[in-house]
Amino acid sequence: MAITLDEVLALGERWCDTLRREDGGGIAERKAMFFHPEPRIYVQHQGLSMTLEEHGAYHTQFRRQVLRLGDFVVTPLGEAPDRARAIGTFYWEGHFKDEKQPPLRCVVGEDWLVQRDADGVVKYVLWLNTIHHFLADSSVQKIEL
Repeated sequence: MAITLDEVLALGERWCDTLRREDGGGIAERKAMFFHPEPRIYVQHQGLSMTLEEHGAYHTQFRRQVLRLGDFVVTPLGEAPDRARAIGTFYWEGHFKDEKQPPLRCVVGEDWLVQRDADGVVKYVLWLNTIHHFLADSSVQKIEL
């Protein structure tokens, strides 16, 4: 059965929910969304990758985050295994804990390879972060990783 847009969006929402929570979600919870036991997020426009621990540490500077999935396009890549490529965006707004600066605001480009596991659950195989387009009113104009 081909992976659907609804399944990809549900996976994206589960991820975003871990970052929206005040506790920042658990790394183990995020790792369970991937096939590989030690997944990385590849930040293409900066030529680097980060572990989920590094990603989580970066997000600890925010007291609250607003994340909204944008439009995604899903392209089936095969049935054995059931894989798809999902390309899209989400809006990210990060409110700093110190409240001394306005929030970070940007549109993030995503390129995901996803696959259905033996239990029918869609998981990330590869996460490519393609752009961070910072909005004019963002207090941050470049991510320093």
